[in-house]
Amino acid sequence: MSSPDNVIVLSTDEIADREREEAVREFYGRICMRLDLAPLEGGALHLSATTLLLPGVSVAEGKVAPMAWERTAALRQDANDDLVVSWIAGGWGFDTPSHGTVETPAGAPCIMPMDGRWRARAPNGEWTICARFNRSTLEPLVRHVGDLRPDAINPATPEARLLLAYVRAVAQGGMSAGLAPLAAQHIADLFAAAVGASREVGEVIAGRGVRAARIEAIKRYIEENLHKARLSAEMAGRGLGISPRYIRRLFAEEGQGFSDYVMQRRLERIHRQLASPLFAARPIADLAFEAGLVEPSTFYRQFRSRYRMTPSEVRAGLAQ
Repeated sequence: MSSPDNVIVLSTDEIADREREEAVREFYGRICMRLDLAPLEGGALHLSATTLLLPGVSVAEGKVAPMAWERTAALRQDANDDLVVSWIAGGWGFDTPSHGTVETPAGAPCIMPMDGRWRARAPNGEWTICARFNRSTLEPLVRHVGDLRPDAINPATPEARLLLAYVRAVAQGGMSAGLAPLAAQHIADLFAAAVGASREVGEVIAGRGVRAARIEAIKRYIEENLHKARLSAEMAGRGLGISPRYIRRLFAEEGQGFSDYVMQRRLERIHRQLASPLFAARPIADLAFEAGLVEPSTFYRQFRSRYRMTPSEVRAGLAQ
């Protein structure tokens, strides 16, 4: 385990076999998560997780062996009333006295209140994402936050997809101290939007967390699809469940068109490759084509306009 600043990293690969189960149960389960852990189907307790601590929120991503988590009466003596929303590859089986058994679909979110009794089963933990909120962070945004059903978030809604995408991006990308409060607010806003915040709160959220998360999701989609020559606002809209008109408006509010941003990212990628010895043997035309620029004249004109140099001159500078 290591914990630089606000990051906690844990992997059972670092624990000797004879000590692993007790260490996982005691440290990760009872101390860190305040839960009792048990393997499913006679298996072993294996997990790896990275947790990022933000003001009032923590986010984690990792993978786990088939296991069960239980918030017992004894552990509830700590009076912790955090609210957890968790996604896992195979879906959750969630048992509570008040709601009975709730089965969530694969990859769908499950809301787990730390002030309640429950047992969660996960037969497939190939990946898992989690956000944990201080109750005080959510109470200004969500009415009756303690009464939410485990399956209160519909995974098919744009708000739910944005929440997962943003939590995953923050968990995997880390966060500077200056941005941490902003990211925490965005995550709380998106959770509130996903469970159906009141109209008044929703209007505030729409101008704050949801907008920021949508921009983040769109830019992530762009990075993953730069190689597609036909990348457009229409394509991104279909992929993300957002209207192309709204996508263009979001970029216009940032002072840049969607197509201009795509071209910028393509040129930056090619420039970075031309300046790297790792790509010194690759033809310039191939680099442009792989970045989605299939018209050589357009590529050379845009590249020279942006960098005041030709691609060949950038590469020549590497050899000097």
